[in-house]
Amino acid sequence: MSHNQIFWDQLLELIAGGHVVPIIGRDVLSMPSQDGTTFFYPFLARRLAEYLEVSGEDLLEGNEFDIVARRYVEKKNRIEDIYSALKYVMPPEKDLPMPSPLVKLAAITPFQLFVTTTFDPLLQHVIDQVRFPGAARTKVLSYSPTTVTDLPGPMKALSNPMVFHLFGRVSAIPDYAVTQEDILEFLHALQSDERQPPILFDELNRSHLLILGCGFGDWLARFFIRTPKRNRLLNARGTTDFVADAKIIGDDSLLLFLRHFSAGTKVFEGGGAIEFIDELYDQWQERYPVPEKGSGPPPPSVKMQRGAVFLSYASEDLQAALNIKEALEGEGIDVVFDKDSLKAGDVFKEKLKHYINQCSLFIPVISQHTLTAERRFFRIEWNLALGEALRVAPTQRFIIPVVIDHTRPQETRIPEKFRELHWEELPDGATNSRFVTMIRDEFRNYQKP
Repeated sequence: MSHNQIFWDQLLELIAGGHVVPIIGRDVLSMPSQDGTTFFYPFLARRLAEYLEVSGEDLLEGNEFDIVARRYVEKKNRIEDIYSALKYVMPPEKDLPMPSPLVKLAAITPFQLFVTTTFDPLLQHVIDQVRFPGAARTKVLSYSPTTVTDLPGPMKALSNPMVFHLFGRVSAIPDYAVTQEDILEFLHALQSDERQPPILFDELNRSHLLILGCGFGDWLARFFIRTPKRNRLLNARGTTDFVADAKIIGDDSLLLFLRHFSAGTKVFEGGGAIEFIDELYDQWQERYPVPEKGSGPPPPSVKMQRGAVFLSYASEDLQAALNIKEALEGEGIDVVFDKDSLKAGDVFKEKLKHYINQCSLFIPVISQHTLTAERRFFRIEWNLALGEALRVAPTQRFIIPVVIDHTRPQETRIPEKFRELHWEELPDGATNSRFVTMIRDEFRNYQKP
């Protein structure tokens, strides 16, 4: 057994036992773009700069908000304005992205307490979409030096997932951390016995921490890693912290410090937070494969009606699938979006086969995420649909592929039958009237006796 696999085996066992608290940072908030991948905070900083009428060019990575704030203040404006401005430019919930790393973390259901160093609502949004098909079930708490908020009780007593914003949550008042100076003030307050959330810190002190993409460099990172500990890093015993952060692995001095003075800290050196989460998700799926509850598509809410449209998607494309679902349902089309009451074993297989047998149309949502070589839930659906298509008359449409990104029909990792069909292009799941009308007409024709 390799040393690397021992690392993963240890971490997976701790997660399965409910002993790990992920601490989420800004570098996890990736989004697809025309050029590949971009990140939410640089995007938000440019929107803020445009709103404040300052230059959004040459924003140093990791310091975007500091630079925008400085440029705004240099024009004789009040720095307090940036907090309400950020609240204004934050996209509404329906337009929030679904970062693939957050989707994968949300699918690992033993994670109940999430601590985030970001001020945005993305983590709560993603957990609600992945675990509760859009229902607002995730609890949210937010700390600030002026309003000391704490957990309601021990982590094991939580009945729903909890997101704790350690540096505040976006609001119209300057009660959350935007600049690095803000973060320093929050960390200073968290060191104070009077302003420290004791239940949260007890949980962090006894738990194994999974620190992902917080983007803190040099002394700020050291200070952050030390903050939740009751004892000196040198004397820490009993727990292991796992760190995946591109900034840390790029800082030889910081790595040397952690190796010598923080023996309980293991740094992932195979890449940044996104690469780590990809590997974690793959390892978790291999050990607890779908259709284990929470490791595949979100649990559903309604039973299928005969003739419904079956929507098949990779979990990373959940938001795009939601967009398509909402557009179709707006026209009175029944949609099988998630797998109601499906269980593992033969009963599960028979139910899924029955659903696809009873649907009027099968829509596979195709993207770069469906090109993966790993074993995935959507492939079970695809193979069953291909089998069902053999029973459909040649003049009748059954499988209607939808592509939501730049994936092309020539891609050999897509089933040959799918490649032969006409693909509907719906970037990010944004439908158009022609597509919705076409699906509606096919759906209604199926309903006719």
